[in-house]
Amino acid sequence: MRQKLLWLRPASIVLLMVALAVVSTLSFSGRAQQASRTTWEYKVISAYGPSETTPPPDVAQLDKAGTEGWELIDVRVGKFPGTHKPESELVRTDYYFKRAK
Repeated sequence: MRQKLLWLRPASIVLLMVALAVVSTLSFSGRAQQASRTTWEYKVISAYGPSETTPPPDVAQLDKAGTEGWELIDVRVGKFPGTHKPESELVRTDYYFKRAK
């Protein structure tokens, strides 16, 4: 008597493939959600002066931030009116950092 193997039927193979696809999709989306849950903290170090390079940034302070795990993500420079002379402008350079909490 010949025995029929149920797991070799085409419908069983298709069902197995669908089940594997669902399991792998759920597994991948779980990892993606977990990775997106990283929370960040931010820090800004500012330098003030009459130009973008005077005074230069406090390199020791920037180095210290790097050794503490802070990553520089942006530098922005903005001019604003001087308080000591109305006709003069001052420059503020902001160094933006982030690190994982």
